[in-house]
Amino acid sequence: MATKKHHKKRKKGHLFGKPSGEIVKHPGSLTKAAEKHGKSTAEEAKEESHSPDKKIAARGRLALRFMGKAKHGNIKKKGKKRHSQKRVSAK
Repeated sequence: MATKKHHKKRKKGHLFGKPSGEIVKHPGSLTKAAEKHGKSTAEEAKEESHSPDKKIAARGRLALRFMGKAKHGNIKKKGKKRHSQKRVSAK
């Protein structure tokens, strides 16, 4: 039977064993690009993660990871949850 691998719990604010401040080479570059294109940072990060340029794609993937939206590139929409069923008013 195969043994289970135990993963170490990473420290908050750390990624790849380093503090997050050491990983980001150019802080604010994604925000500046998003403002230039008139998009939110989440939308820009999702778009950049599929870029053919390796550096831009890495920046987008890292941004999604920091935002907590890295799984399958999903971007969660903010706002109220709506119920699919319509309410029937009593007469």
